[in-house]
Amino acid sequence: MDESRILGITDILSSGACLEYDVPPKLRDGVAAYLERRDAGEDGAAKPRLSSTVMLLRDKASGASGFQVFMQQRASTMAFVPDAVVFPGGSFDPVDDAHDIPWEGPNVSEWASLMGCDEETARRALVTAAREVFEETGVLLARRADGADFDDPMKSPELRQARDLLSEHALSFGQMLEDIGAVLWTDLLHACAHWVTPPSERRRYSTFFFRARIPQGQVADGRTTEAVKTGWAEPSWLLDQHRSGNLLIMPPTVSNLCDLAASENVTQACERNSTIHVYPSPARRSDGALVFRSVIG
Repeated sequence: MDESRILGITDILSSGACLEYDVPPKLRDGVAAYLERRDAGEDGAAKPRLSSTVMLLRDKASGASGFQVFMQQRASTMAFVPDAVVFPGGSFDPVDDAHDIPWEGPNVSEWASLMGCDEETARRALVTAAREVFEETGVLLARRADGADFDDPMKSPELRQARDLLSEHALSFGQMLEDIGAVLWTDLLHACAHWVTPPSERRRYSTFFFRARIPQGQVADGRTTEAVKTGWAEPSWLLDQHRSGNLLIMPPTVSNLCDLAASENVTQACERNSTIHVYPSPARRSDGALVFRSVIG
């Protein structure tokens, strides 16, 4: 292995490099047990579930430099990464396959190429991204069929009710868009990364990360049962809080925050529209330390 191409979790990741980072203390017993099973030929890794997450971005007030990202601190009762600070997002819902999606912007074939996946996965990941952002923040990454932008969707009783129905899996995102005369404008989203939970974990996700500027006139709120705190913060501040131990932020989120922090504004942060692929797998270094490693695709 070319050691000059080994990157840490706070480095800017690039295709062809190798990522290596320490296994968090809480995961060490599980990783050690997984390595024993794997060495004995008994891998038994769970199949990852498709999911999406969105870095919702806004520039700071006029005259101020920098930008902010909307974050959520997950409730301690959540089964997956409780208490962690995350971007809005969640898993693919099969109900979204039950209705066609009114669609504008790059077609599914173009998105599949940008994301490095098949067309079905690309379509599902994009719909999941937009639906989850709406469910968890009230921000609608869509436009009216005539191209007009939405004002704050949460001022509409119809959309407030639709948000609740989506959260209850009682309505598909495509049906909602059709009902309100809207289309999913996929050019509001920008692909940037794809991470798969290590095979040592019981709950595994194949997660596509997107960036999106919050549409003008819309307001992100914290009305979700999955989070105890929500709000806007600068990527560099979040990283400082994580380093000081004040915030729990998982490695994929740390990596994406570091990448965000390298940009000066939202426009620059959203210039990227390609996907790096990260598949961390447990390993032992020569000194016996447990690490996760992945060749970046």
